[in-house]
Amino acid sequence: MSRVLFVSVVLLLAQSLSSAFAAEAPAVAQQLLLRADTLQSDQKDDVLTATGKVELEWGSSRLYADMAKYYRDRGLIEADGNVRLLKDGDTLAGDSGRLHLESQTGVVTNATIFIKNNNLHVTGTSIEKRGEQEYRIDHGTITTCDGETPSWRFSADDLKLTVGEYASGKNAVFYLGDLPVFWFPYLIFPAATERQSGFLIPKIGNSDKKGAFMEIPYYWAISPSQDLTATLDFESARGLGIGLEHRYLSSNKGRGSSNAFLIYDWRQDRFRGTVELKQQFDFSDQTYWRADINKALDRDFHRDYGMDSGEYNKQYLEAAAFLSHRFTASLLATAGVDYLDNLDAPDNKSTLQKLPYVTLAGSGERLSSTPFYYSFASSLTHFERDQGSRGERLLLAPELTLQGAVTDAVSGRVNLGYYQLGYNAAEAGAANGSTANGVVRASAAVQAGFSRIYEGSIGEFSRFRHLIVPELNYSVTEKKSLQDIPFFDYDDRPVGGQLLTLSLNNFVTGRSVKGDAVAYRDLLRFSVSQGYQLSGGRRDLLVLVDHGRLFTDTAVMAELLPLADWRLFTDNRISPYNGKVTNSILGVEVGKPTGTRAGLDYHHAEAKLDYIEGKAAYADFRPYLFAVSARYSFDRPGFLETLYSVEYKHQCWSLLFSYRDRIDNQDFSLTLTLSGLGMFKFF
Repeated sequence: MSRVLFVSVVLLLAQSLSSAFAAEAPAVAQQLLLRADTLQSDQKDDVLTATGKVELEWGSSRLYADMAKYYRDRGLIEADGNVRLLKDGDTLAGDSGRLHLESQTGVVTNATIFIKNNNLHVTGTSIEKRGEQEYRIDHGTITTCDGETPSWRFSADDLKLTVGEYASGKNAVFYLGDLPVFWFPYLIFPAATERQSGFLIPKIGNSDKKGAFMEIPYYWAISPSQDLTATLDFESARGLGIGLEHRYLSSNKGRGSSNAFLIYDWRQDRFRGTVELKQQFDFSDQTYWRADINKALDRDFHRDYGMDSGEYNKQYLEAAAFLSHRFTASLLATAGVDYLDNLDAPDNKSTLQKLPYVTLAGSGERLSSTPFYYSFASSLTHFERDQGSRGERLLLAPELTLQGAVTDAVSGRVNLGYYQLGYNAAEAGAANGSTANGVVRASAAVQAGFSRIYEGSIGEFSRFRHLIVPELNYSVTEKKSLQDIPFFDYDDRPVGGQLLTLSLNNFVTGRSVKGDAVAYRDLLRFSVSQGYQLSGGRRDLLVLVDHGRLFTDTAVMAELLPLADWRLFTDNRISPYNGKVTNSILGVEVGKPTGTRAGLDYHHAEAKLDYIEGKAAYADFRPYLFAVSARYSFDRPGFLETLYSVEYKHQCWSLLFSYRDRIDNQDFSLTLTLSGLGMFKFF
């Protein structure tokens, strides 16, 4: 007998068998295809019996078994022996089963369910299908781990599963391997193929400042475009706090997040907290809004509650927002506010605020048919503070540029501009009222580019290109007394004088060929520059003043990339008078961001800071990931901060232990992550 037997059967399906084992359309006539070694038809009872490598096919569903009976009048399939029902990568399997096609119900014994979308595995002595997406499992287990013996699982006496939502059960036990760890009288486990609301995994730890703490987050999937995480923060030494984090996307290419934390601090007997807001909206290709707002209820909040470097040692909190509109490719207008909290000052009364400011800038426009290009910068700023000078400043800075090629290898440019300042000030002493002043500024530069190709095989490279770019810059600012105008910031005091700067930039690029593929990689970037003050003074970026010396510090910067995963870099300022390094950054990075890696950075600024920072992670001793980072101060000998962590990673879960040691605080935390779980509820 032929292995493939076609039986034309009219099936009226009310709906799909399930979300995982469904026909494509409800209540439609379909054909059932049977494949088996043998087939018998009982006309009296209207039963088809198939034995030997049975396969039933309807729509996109497949049923496999050793033997199957199809009762055509009842729309019932009885299958026995290695029963498997498949659709779209999802599987319902067991020893035997009964399936009612029209009502979408049935029972499978000694059964398993696999949901592909979230790698969900469910087992039970029997699995009863109660509807399109609903199941009841006797003595069931559920996990997202692969394998016959999963690394973790939940068991429950009476487990109910709704695909796309949750599985719930009574008398639940959490297992690590075969070891029972936790018991829950009731469990709700996510079986969602999309984002769902629910509790996230708690985080526990201990800190000198917080005491023993536990964070219990709840995730709310408000809509496909926004969500909210609310976290209860229990701190034995501080109190009970609540944190909120809201994230959203909008139709106008917008995105944003809002973070807030509030706690009643038992130690200080007052409420303490912080608010952070980030927004990004593009109303059109020309108009956009940006905001980055950070505020705290008290000036010491981040010192007491911040965990990471950059948080607990914040010097400023900034609240900035602006709206920009681009009229043309070269004309941009911006209006905004910029508010600063100086956390190092005893109060914020003398901190200068920009409330508000407006700027208009243009660049790159050719001046009619002439060879000149014009650009300009302008701004109107209202400065406000409780103590000290305040008022308005108008800045206008037009500029003309002439640029072009001198030869094939040499190009040059000349700039001429004017820097005009106007004020209406109060509490500014002799500069009160309306004042104005301005200076002429000009610059010129000549740049050349010379390159050479070197043939030769070194490592993976067969050819090298060396590019040398020398550049000579001259700048002049009119030397003029500006004591008759207010001083809000350094934009009010352009330093007059002439400065000549010579720089030499080097670039080395390697070319490699693998088969038909050609690849290029930068191997070296090196630059050195030296300035000489022909007249007047200057304000160096790093040290702000020049101490009356004509030569600037020599700037030496280099970046070496000998291998794909190696990077050595340095940025130095060296005094030409005594040879001392006034500012320096020196570092090396090895490895890939997600693998075994190490990095070491040295930071030095004369009379300001002197420390070294190192980070390392070892990922080759799988399934463990070891990491350590530390910062050591040389000017105040001792470690500023040290962080150790060990993470055990498995296919479906990980456990992270971290210990942080700071001068004023020591803390540890333990974080459990169950892959594919993300959120669960327990009572």
